[in-house]
Amino acid sequence: MKGKGPLENIKVLITRGSEGSSETASLIEDVGGVPIVVPLLHFQPHEDVWETNLHTTIHTYEWIIFTSKNGVKFFLQALKRLQLDLSSFSGKFAAVGSKTEHYCRKSGIPVSFVPDHFTGDDFADEFISKVKPSGDVLIPKGNLARNVIASELASAGVSCQEWIVYETVLPEGCIGQLKDSIEEEKPDIITFTSSSTVHHFMKVVDQHSLHDKIQDIPVACIGPITKSTAEQYGLHVKICPSIYTVNEMVNEMKKFITNRSLQ
Repeated sequence: MKGKGPLENIKVLITRGSEGSSETASLIEDVGGVPIVVPLLHFQPHEDVWETNLHTTIHTYEWIIFTSKNGVKFFLQALKRLQLDLSSFSGKFAAVGSKTEHYCRKSGIPVSFVPDHFTGDDFADEFISKVKPSGDVLIPKGNLARNVIASELASAGVSCQEWIVYETVLPEGCIGQLKDSIEEEKPDIITFTSSSTVHHFMKVVDQHSLHDKIQDIPVACIGPITKSTAEQYGLHVKICPSIYTVNEMVNEMKKFITNRSLQ
């Protein structure tokens, strides 16, 4: 029940995209917290001339690697625009992380490889050592996604092509909403689920000179990459799970609040 639980009356700012924010809000409410939902990400299709070549090139790839659910979603949208069927691809699919794997399978995409660890750096090492790819690799991704996998694969001599299938933008309507949330609702914890959410958050903080309002608020990050980005901005990351999921991030929040109350 709301208000009862390890996060009793703790106000948690949720900055992830609108598609996943309701799921996170429910998790926060389930443990007594008060979610403040301000989606700082909006995803939209990216179309370019390159994708029109897929009619003749998709069958040439040995592997397609998905690094996020959005990569899967907008990849399938692109295929639909081009009137291409998955049957056009005879190679294999890989997914970075269990959530992406689940979304692939739910979307009818068979996954042949998932790494033991879910960062791009770990993926590249495992993929090269276990799969030993000999053909071309395609990575559908967002415009702000890192290129670490492609870079590592290329360094190992693997032919790799990145394909921007979606763009990540800051929703204009959420700028004022975030400012008001920080100034009026005064969150107890700020959460970030990607480096993009951190960049967009700090853009609003800089724009409205909110640094003094957030400097003492503990931050929760979903994983080490997001944590590193937040710390580069001087944010105080106190919560970062060893398993990079929202559920584990909430579990770590519970431990943090419980330990703080005992001090």
